[in-house]
Amino acid sequence: MIKIISKENMGKMKDRLQCLQYLATHTVEVGLTSTASERSRILLAIHEHGAPAMHIPARPVVMPALAQESCRAELSAAMLSACEAANEGDQGGVISALENAGKAGVDGIHAYIDQGIPPPNSPITLSGGWMRNPVSGKPVKVKGKSGTTPLVDTGQLYNDFNYEIKEK
Repeated sequence: MIKIISKENMGKMKDRLQCLQYLATHTVEVGLTSTASERSRILLAIHEHGAPAMHIPARPVVMPALAQESCRAELSAAMLSACEAANEGDQGGVISALENAGKAGVDGIHAYIDQGIPPPNSPITLSGGWMRNPVSGKPVKVKGKSGTTPLVDTGQLYNDFNYEIKEK
């Protein structure tokens, strides 16, 4: 027969249990959250999968960015802090650590976009000009882009990347 004796006060055990339940029932979602514009959602879908008819190559963003070693290390450290705070029964520490994980994810996506996602923009995307619409076959005037970094033109999609802590 094994006998276990705990000399910890019940208040701390209850706090720990609440924190662990919070961790078990909440997630940190990084990417385009519920506050993102519909335009950004459409643009991200096009860029994630490409649009061959419009000569837009696939440029996956979210998963490759979060898979970068530097981003994974920051995410792991933040989640470890959340677990340690939960073990201490510190609800504020758990929430703060989850927010840090979300911020690390958003920063990782921004850093990934800033370093340039291959392939580079085509010359017509950068300077503008005339191209043939693949659907109608009619010529279309294309306005040039202000910057050279793929996925960054107006900055709306870039700025719409965010995080949310949500209940499962």
